[in-house]
Amino acid sequence: MESSSSSSPEIFPLVLGGLLLVCNIAFTTFTLWVVFRKRAENHEQAQDAAGKEEDAANGTGEDGKGKDERFGGMGSKRSSWVFGRIASKRASSAATFAPKLNNIQEDDAAEVIEETMIKEEEAILSWKELSCSYPSKRSGEPNITTLSNVTGHIRYQELVAIMGGSGGGKSTLMDILSGRKTLGNLSGEMSVLGTEMSPSSMDCKNILRDVAAYVPQNEQFFPNQTPEEAVEFAANLKLGRDERGDHVRKSRVREMLDLVGIPVKARTRSIGGTLAGGVVLRGLSGGERKRLALACAFAMKPKLIFLDEITSGLDSENAVVVIDLVKKLCVNTNVAAVVVIHQPSYEVFSHFDRLVMLCKGKCVFSDKLDCIPSFYDEIGRAFPEKYLLPADLLKAASEWKPDPQRVQPNELIKSCGKKALEDIKGRKKPTLGLQFRTVLVRHVMNHYIRNVTNLFARVLIYGLSAVLLGLVFWKIGESPDGQDLQLFQAEAVFGAGLFLTQILFLLPFAQISTFFFDKNLFASESSIGLYPAWIYSLTQVVLETWVMSLCALLQSAIAIPMMSLWNMSISKSASFFTMFSVFCVGGVVGNSIVLLTSILSFSQDFAFLLGSANIVVFLAMSGGFVPYPYMESWIVWLQWISPIKYSFQAFTWSLLSGTSTAELLDQLELNTPPNVSLNLVILVGIFCFCSACSVVALSRQKEVR
Repeated sequence: MESSSSSSPEIFPLVLGGLLLVCNIAFTTFTLWVVFRKRAENHEQAQDAAGKEEDAANGTGEDGKGKDERFGGMGSKRSSWVFGRIASKRASSAATFAPKLNNIQEDDAAEVIEETMIKEEEAILSWKELSCSYPSKRSGEPNITTLSNVTGHIRYQELVAIMGGSGGGKSTLMDILSGRKTLGNLSGEMSVLGTEMSPSSMDCKNILRDVAAYVPQNEQFFPNQTPEEAVEFAANLKLGRDERGDHVRKSRVREMLDLVGIPVKARTRSIGGTLAGGVVLRGLSGGERKRLALACAFAMKPKLIFLDEITSGLDSENAVVVIDLVKKLCVNTNVAAVVVIHQPSYEVFSHFDRLVMLCKGKCVFSDKLDCIPSFYDEIGRAFPEKYLLPADLLKAASEWKPDPQRVQPNELIKSCGKKALEDIKGRKKPTLGLQFRTVLVRHVMNHYIRNVTNLFARVLIYGLSAVLLGLVFWKIGESPDGQDLQLFQAEAVFGAGLFLTQILFLLPFAQISTFFFDKNLFASESSIGLYPAWIYSLTQVVLETWVMSLCALLQSAIAIPMMSLWNMSISKSASFFTMFSVFCVGGVVGNSIVLLTSILSFSQDFAFLLGSANIVVFLAMSGGFVPYPYMESWIVWLQWISPIKYSFQAFTWSLLSGTSTAELLDQLELNTPPNVSLNLVILVGIFCFCSACSVVALSRQKEVR
């Protein structure tokens, strides 16, 4: 065919391609700045560690102290047990931890003075007749009750244990007290820091989220995140930026890590664990991970802290170390802690001040440990040897039967601390910009920079795929003397373009494991109100757009020259940027579909199954394999829901628009919409729809325990 006269390129694809390229360069520069800053901080921390080691070698540093002295005598033998031990333990722990805590709290003098005016005998949290039930799945049957008329309270500086057999209601009570319970019919009364409220009200849940911290049984960390970054992340999202400067926050973070005994050398190394995809990284031990979780919780300055099976997975020595650390932190920071624990050893049990024992949703015992002998007298059971007490309590609870004549507490004990609650409410909240930047930096460092398989391997695979297709379809779009493509040649080029389009929607499936990891991590962090769902979704949009623009740029730079995919009616630069924008937008849409599929699916296997089924339908209706004129009218309408159709059409229009071969687009009914710009607009609309659905679906995700 004769060469067509030159025509003007479409403006929108060129502007979009240029904008994506500029944003790519800007974000790459930002990422490099973050990387170099992190390396400088790690170098500074390494020098600090070397200095402390030198001091320890000279006998002047804190690291030179023995284990028992560093942890406040955790390994010392205890001569007393439950009765009469509380005052002496509080005095000794206060004396041991005072210097470090003074360093951490020296800038919060007003808050500390206010808290010392509150007596430790006063309640910080109380509840009366808490109950929780669920509607039966079978009509006509009564509701299923998991908690029934539980009453109790917690005082300042107390370490409280919630014990009971499996199905006793421990987790239900913990979720209600921590404001995390979102399902079920809740009833009863609660009093938190001098404010009475209903446990089912949003005010109650919001107040508890503000004043409390929660440590799950399986602590969630990025495996390649450092301990210092984890604590700083929690503090920044809960307390906002320190107005005195970032150096103050970093200093407080390091002091908190000192307090929980995380070695200086380990603070700039990976926490360890299993990366999304199955790669295992070595890092902190089980006990160190538990202590790091405590540091993250206490760094948020809570008044209440809830710990779910904090000793699970630990040996007996580490379990005592962790519980002793919790006890000392409670006493010295004027915080109350609640621990769900199944069957502790006596050494662990002796650290608790108060016990709430549950059996089949009912309260068996709720009082100080000093009152346990009276409980045994009441039920007519012989008091066991002290080392057998925890196990015997569980056995007594399983055999317990409600006594109709037993007098139950029927008053809600008033809690105190309204001034502390007002101070917490008056804290300057982190701005949305700070929340977004904090989450963005964490994700870019741990998912893309430190995780080689998630960035460099993806870019490499896109590049190799483009090279392979370029070799298979070598110069397929080349025409002699710059003439327009012949019709048969254009049809062959369509096949090559369809393969390039498939890459944009198939390779994102490699991200399913990453999206599932993020979904579980978000459910854990959102339960304590660190950041909303749209922050995470926006972070994913920015990062995946950056990655896909890198991949699309590499794909365009390789495939277009190798296959000679030039539109002869416009300049090569305009043709390149038009094709680049098509590849980039198509890749981002493919990622958004995979993200939405991952959020909606209950398992990775189901996500692969659901996603692949969708892609099969989208490919079949793309118009590249079977032209629309050859499809039956009753099924051809499915083309309108296929994003691959619009990507493929955008590709064909960017290649043939303005040429004499463009009549082929009409013959194959690839002319709706009839230009590149409208196809890109529809793809952007699909992307926005998937992103909005992801935000809604993610906001409804709940932590599974």
